[in-house]
Amino acid sequence: MNRINVMFSLRQGLTMFGRAPTAATHTAPARTPPARAALAQLSIVALSVFAVPGGVAAQSPTPATAQQPTPSLTPDSVADYQTLQQAHQNIDADQLHPANVSFDPGWWQPLVSQPIRPEDPSAGLTLDDTLIRALDHSKQIQVFRDLPLIRETAIIEADAAFDWTAFTEARWDDTTDPIGNSLTAGGDVQFFEDHRLSARAGLRRRTRSGADLELYQRLGFQDNNSQFFVPDPQGTARLNLSFTQPLMRGRGSQYNESLVLLAQIDKNVAEDEVQRQLQSHLLEVARSYWALFLERAVLYQKINSYIRGKDVFDRLNQRREVDARLTQIISAEATLKSRASQLVRARAAVKNAESRLRSLVNDPTLYDVEIIPIDLPVFESLPVELDQSINIAFQKRPELNQAIKNIKAASVRLQMAKHELLPVLDLVTNFYLSGLEGEGQAFDAWANQFDTGRPSYGFGLEYEFPIQNRAANARQRRRQLEIRQLRNQYATTLETVRFEVEVAARECMTSQTELSTKQQAMQARAAQLDALTKRWQQLPGEDVTASLALENLLIAQDALAGAEYEYLQSQLTFKLSIFNLKRATGTLMESRPIEVCPTDVPAEPGAQTDHPERHAGKPQPQADQPPSYISELPPADPPASTIRQDNSNAVDDKQPWYRISGMR
Repeated sequence: MNRINVMFSLRQGLTMFGRAPTAATHTAPARTPPARAALAQLSIVALSVFAVPGGVAAQSPTPATAQQPTPSLTPDSVADYQTLQQAHQNIDADQLHPANVSFDPGWWQPLVSQPIRPEDPSAGLTLDDTLIRALDHSKQIQVFRDLPLIRETAIIEADAAFDWTAFTEARWDDTTDPIGNSLTAGGDVQFFEDHRLSARAGLRRRTRSGADLELYQRLGFQDNNSQFFVPDPQGTARLNLSFTQPLMRGRGSQYNESLVLLAQIDKNVAEDEVQRQLQSHLLEVARSYWALFLERAVLYQKINSYIRGKDVFDRLNQRREVDARLTQIISAEATLKSRASQLVRARAAVKNAESRLRSLVNDPTLYDVEIIPIDLPVFESLPVELDQSINIAFQKRPELNQAIKNIKAASVRLQMAKHELLPVLDLVTNFYLSGLEGEGQAFDAWANQFDTGRPSYGFGLEYEFPIQNRAANARQRRRQLEIRQLRNQYATTLETVRFEVEVAARECMTSQTELSTKQQAMQARAAQLDALTKRWQQLPGEDVTASLALENLLIAQDALAGAEYEYLQSQLTFKLSIFNLKRATGTLMESRPIEVCPTDVPAEPGAQTDHPERHAGKPQPQADQPPSYISELPPADPPASTIRQDNSNAVDDKQPWYRISGMR
């Protein structure tokens, strides 16, 4: 309370000397009136009160025996609670923004679209033109749009696990081994010499049911020194078909296609990420566009403030020999120099704003040119329904789509972990045809395999189960914890989205009201300056009152410049609040003449491309719909107002590539 009272007293003191403080951002420091000594003394008193420890002690509980600090102001200077509440309600009622209020666009608006540097080439841009240029040229957007393309390759990679694989192998063996058994080669042969050439070729693949299928043809030639090897040499052939089907772990298309499904979900999450990043980037481009508008308007405001000060200085300089006092001329000249120095900073601010916009757009045609914003702020009442905006955000925000799809992916991983708890039980089968021919005629043996003898076959079971199965149990526990974590993250995202929409909607409504009050403040400052100008012009120059009037006039000029800047800032705040509300509700892309459309990306020279026609006869990845067992999972518990249906995660196989472009 001490700080509030002293500041209130300080404001009263400044008002008594004709210098009420103003929030003059981008304006020159206020001129010091002749009563500087009194103001300095009042400031010292204020600082001394701030330094008193009692001001801090008054905010914390004190013992009953402690001496309470003496109030710095009398109770008569502070209103009671009822009066403060009544005044607060009256202020709110006075500041309600009526629907039929007309806003002054400001004298600076027509000037903003005019070149500032006539010697340089210029480029006039509307906001939509700027956004489209950013979509076409921004390197950051190119980073975003490549993400789904990268994730798309993971789908093909996962689905390629079920493709056919061709293989071939050849081997030559020349062995010489000592004989320890006379039945090996017979007679007095001491070393068994064997010469063998074999080759095979075939196909293998893994089916979507989890089975391993292999078909190959083998041809061979063999010659050795054994007396029992008949015929010698001989040609051999064998056509072999093997099939291994899991009966427990690894069985079924749902489990084996889970990696494909996870890759599809991951790609759809990347598309949502592109939407999120794209909206954020376009919002930043819009902010930079209106920031450039702001800096150009501020430059013209400062030029106009300089002209006002120059008119006063010229008038005093012309009356130097009549009735103008030297102190008045020096005071006006100091104000003029101060305002001239501000123009240097304002020009640099305009160039900095252009550079910022160029860095976001990356259009090469905008370099070394003056960027001129053509669009002007349009002031129209925008009704905002908070509940409706929240519901739209729950349906449109990419973050929620990402959270839902991450939960789906975690559910798929959990079902995979449950499936991997099963033991290994495989059905193993093998069928083959074989042929034999003398004189090493392998091709004749290949023909004999189809018309000599009968097919051979074999089958059996393989069982395997790890003791305690700790790895699979730990994996399942981890997947369960991940789902719980993602559900909590989804609830957190819901609350974050709700908070952002509430703030954006409240800011939109507040900026409308602020726009009206700032306009009234600017009009009041303009009336004040007009009255003080007439009064100063009518007073004789040698009068002390004329010196005070001059100081008040210069202060009023700075106050009007500050009010104009605040009104300009409120104009752009209102404009950007609408943009921010659309981004918060996830409808920024829908509100602009822009769309994200698919296109084919041209292949780089020497690069291998994947043509859809090559896979026409092959099974394609299924749509991003979770398997039936995922529906058995208990659903997350979102708030009642956030129940929504997500149909945005289907993969369109007809659109394998994407490009972001603009449409008028």
